[in-house]
Amino acid sequence: MVRKARQIIPGKLYYIVLRGSPSLSIFDHDELKLEFLAWLRDAAKNYKMTLHAYVILPNQTQILVTPLFDMSLARTMQSLCRRFTQLYNQMYQHKGSIWAGRYYSHAIKNDQEILLFQKKIEQSPLKEHLVQNLEDYVWSSYKIHIGLEPNYGLQDVLPFWALGNTPFERQRHWENIVLEKEPHTPRLFNH
Repeated sequence: MVRKARQIIPGKLYYIVLRGSPSLSIFDHDELKLEFLAWLRDAAKNYKMTLHAYVILPNQTQILVTPLFDMSLARTMQSLCRRFTQLYNQMYQHKGSIWAGRYYSHAIKNDQEILLFQKKIEQSPLKEHLVQNLEDYVWSSYKIHIGLEPNYGLQDVLPFWALGNTPFERQRHWENIVLEKEPHTPRLFNH
């Protein structure tokens, strides 16, 4: 049976989750995480998809993206998954798919959801008990968004710009939101 094509709206933001097979630890070495991240950036650039936020966890990755064309997301994910599967299978003498099915995609409905999903992505290492301090986790965009690392080609979402007039204000405000020093992500727009 042929899979139904996903309806992707160019220019709309999407929250994506790609899970590894439950029997495998897909991202168990820093070398694998580094390759995955480099290939994600390359594929996104090649297939015209904007990357806003990411996290790589032991057996999954979550990303916040904007595909610029209707096939941008599918082609990016196909290229990334194929390349990474080949590397993983070669390293571990594994055969077959390493993924737990297709990637999950959720179309972001409004501006309020954008920062909630970015927060969910960047809080994941804490929620998964991988670190006690988010600044210690290097495989997420959190340190970029609070100004501790260079941008590496990420593009901030529009609601992030509304967090402050200067980069420093936005970074401090975002840090407080993610660490929940502020009760909720503020309502920024009336949509």
